[in-house]
Amino acid sequence: MTFDKTINSYVDKKILGAISEFVEGKNFVAAADTIALEFGAGKNLFSKEADDFEQKLISSFQKNLSLLAQKTWIEKSDAELKENVLYKLNEYSDAVSKGQWNASYPALLQIVGDVVYLMFGNQSKGEDFEEYALRIDPEFGIFWLYVNSLPKEQDWEKDKARVAMLLGMFFLANY
Repeated sequence: MTFDKTINSYVDKKILGAISEFVEGKNFVAAADTIALEFGAGKNLFSKEADDFEQKLISSFQKNLSLLAQKTWIEKSDAELKENVLYKLNEYSDAVSKGQWNASYPALLQIVGDVVYLMFGNQSKGEDFEEYALRIDPEFGIFWLYVNSLPKEQDWEKDKARVAMLLGMFFLANY
């Protein structure tokens, strides 16, 4: 089975379209709503009136990802990476709590990549990891597909960077 067939058997085309529209399109809020529904959230999750919700989500994300990193069995050689991830996670959470969305965007991608590496080891760096993730845990696989679709560098408006990160934080806060 090819990777494209694997994607089509695990991921609804509307989700693939929403991810593409979110990254490349102008109507990112509608696309984000579709992705949020796939991640188990309700519609209009990202309205600007949700400041109280954002702070709770950031806190929940930080606690859950920290717990996930702490409870992951790792090789001794990865102990320093684990400590670094926990430190960066605290810095990141503090920065986004203060509304520093664009400046914090690369940090989230790095933290998520490092935590996934701690969970799956070198396998997470392989070309076939997206397919593997879809097969073993389709929900996580869709999340990983979303994360890997995000550009490493972006010059988005603040709200789009905010929504991109809140989507990832929502998934990880509830994983």
